[in-house]
Amino acid sequence: MASSDRRDRREFLKATAGAVALTAMGKAVPAIAQSKTIVFNDSGGASAEAGKVAFGDPFEAQTGVKVKITAPAQVAKLKAMVQARNVEWDVAELVSQEHRLAIREGLIQKLDKTVVDVSHLTPDSHDDYSVVFGFYSTAMGYNRQKTGDGKRPKNWQEFWDAKAFPGRRALRNHPVDNLEFALLADGVPADKIYPIDLDRAFKSLDRIKQHVAVWWKDGAQPAQMLLDGEVDFTSGWHGRFFALAMAGEKRIGVEWTGGMLKRSWVGVPVGAPNPKEAMQLIALMVQPKNSAKYAEGISYICGDPRAYDYLPDKVKEWVVTNPSIKSRMVLADEDWWLENAERAQQRWNDWIAS
Repeated sequence: MASSDRRDRREFLKATAGAVALTAMGKAVPAIAQSKTIVFNDSGGASAEAGKVAFGDPFEAQTGVKVKITAPAQVAKLKAMVQARNVEWDVAELVSQEHRLAIREGLIQKLDKTVVDVSHLTPDSHDDYSVVFGFYSTAMGYNRQKTGDGKRPKNWQEFWDAKAFPGRRALRNHPVDNLEFALLADGVPADKIYPIDLDRAFKSLDRIKQHVAVWWKDGAQPAQMLLDGEVDFTSGWHGRFFALAMAGEKRIGVEWTGGMLKRSWVGVPVGAPNPKEAMQLIALMVQPKNSAKYAEGISYICGDPRAYDYLPDKVKEWVVTNPSIKSRMVLADEDWWLENAERAQQRWNDWIAS
């Protein structure tokens, strides 16, 4: 064989081997991507179920990266992981004032706004570190069959008026929301609630205490108590009432007036294993269509007004960004609770035990 032929053969074999290697690599890349998993720590329950459908599955379809959803959301655990430099979560849900605490403690990193588009979000639904993926509320629920619209309280002043509106009541065994409700019941305008006057709030609570049949602790209790006829009206997280309504239950109604507008935020912890993919997931979570799909499962929605337009009509009646609902609610002051939560909790503990 001539030297030129041998040289040509070597070049052919080399090129063929390279092509085979590239083909193998091309097949391996999707397998590698699909094997990667990021962790989103969420409140759990219905939120996790809705999140898988709205965020987890679409993210995997788009990127090949799986999303594992864990629970519950706990800023104390987040802090312990960051301090130990052993962070398990890539995206962390931060509820209400825990979001402010996480920022103050340096537990979450700044958003990469080249990835997370906040240009369409309302000012109250994003900051430099996080975005709201779920507006929700603590509102008043009631049993339609037992009270009827003419016999039920339509605000917290009427809820406090046991003589005019008789019936069994329930409130959460916690100062959060109850202090605000107490001030509203005492005639404080919604825009004057903060800073909370603790003396006035507890004096107002003294008036309702004997009429509260149940001080609930678990989020599932209010809706179930209404269904069972254990109470006639109660405070509760509106997502629980929504779930019953979507299942065809017509006995439960919700009064939005004076409800507390709450926020569930998401951020990327300092030291997260996969910060790039975490930012991409957060970006997807506030996409209007994805957020609307999440709302279909739990009625909580992001701060992009466009998401509302993708909702079925039956869900629009339940999301708190609905203008006719949001205008009747009180936005919780996370900064006040961050600074005063311990003091309020101690006073509550003493009051409830007295």
